[in-house]
Amino acid sequence: HERTPLERFARRRFASADRSLKRRMRRAAHAKRGDYASFHDVRKAAKKVRYLLEFFEPLLAKRQRKALKPLKKVQKRLGELNDVVASEALLQHNLGVFPDAQSGETALAMLGKARKRKMRAAAKLM
Repeated sequence: HERTPLERFARRRFASADRSLKRRMRRAAHAKRGDYASFHDVRKAAKKVRYLLEFFEPLLAKRQRKALKPLKKVQKRLGELNDVVASEALLQHNLGVFPDAQSGETALAMLGKARKRKMRAAAKLM
């Protein structure tokens, strides 16, 4: 019913998405050690904030635009974690591809260690 100026809309929308991201980060920081779902929620919220930031960049305040660099770092770490978790799940479902069970289990163990490392690295950002 009322017309909202684009600049005000952009700032409010970005602020709302940023609050949601911070809430999810807080939830992930207090989650159990192996709770990948909370990290994935942070990743999705970070994507939303980054896309809003890039789309509305000329309309946002300077302090809001400064969020881009740390956001890219969070997205990179969470993306690496997602890659390892997806690879581990894929390997788990296709262990028959390996000629012997030992090599499949070795690869799975290596991915498990990588997942733990990536989760610790992602948790440090929270």
